[in-house]
Amino acid sequence: MDIHRRSSCRLLAGVLVAGSLAAGGAHAAGKGGAQPAPAAPAAAQVAPVFDMSPLPVTTGLMTQYILSPAGQLSGMLLADGTQVFFSHDLGEQLPAIARPGEQVSVNGLKGIGHPIVRAYAVTGPRGRRIADVRPPATAPMPLDSPSIGPDVPVDGTILAPLYDMQGGVQGVIMRDHSVVYVGEKNASRLVAWLKPGATLHAIGTGVTGDHGTAINAREIGPDVNQAIHVEPADAPPPGAFPGSAGYDVIPGGSSGD
Repeated sequence: MDIHRRSSCRLLAGVLVAGSLAAGGAHAAGKGGAQPAPAAPAAAQVAPVFDMSPLPVTTGLMTQYILSPAGQLSGMLLADGTQVFFSHDLGEQLPAIARPGEQVSVNGLKGIGHPIVRAYAVTGPRGRRIADVRPPATAPMPLDSPSIGPDVPVDGTILAPLYDMQGGVQGVIMRDHSVVYVGEKNASRLVAWLKPGATLHAIGTGVTGDHGTAINAREIGPDVNQAIHVEPADAPPPGAFPGSAGYDVIPGGSSGD
């Protein structure tokens, strides 16, 4: 009985010593051992190349974002009807500084004869400012556009024509804030259907979500019964289809003569 008692005591002492050593090792590791990895430094903000302050300033209440059919923010509509367009970089940053229903201030070039502004800097209602950090391009870069995808229907009343950065009409903005792209050729051909106040039915590939709805119309008309087929604004140019005999033939080249 005495031997059994002494063995149990020795076993208990060993457990206590092992636990003490483990706790000491953990404490040492916490003090001088491996430390948590430091947080990565925030990326330095790139300064704009140009001084935007001399540019005309347009101030107004933003009523909606203007989306491309791929869901990119390509512009915004102000309460007075002004359409503000900007680069892809500014579009990605805009929701962080301003939302529909808020006041914005825009440094940019105003259109002549059209209610449009090409923005180079935008200031939101809380004083945050975003600006282009690269020199202005001689021509706007094309926006991504889905040639395939789910059909999105749009039905309602037209609020205003949708302009592009050159002042051409490329579609319409609806009163429910949907954006319908048809391309300049279709817009000039269907001008009687695209007047503010007219009803419109359209269907095409595009997006619908938190920032709004935008489509490339494939069918369009005053209503579903009068809708006609149109070539979408992002339709590829005519030519031989991939894999056909004439697909690799370059017009005017030696092999195509």
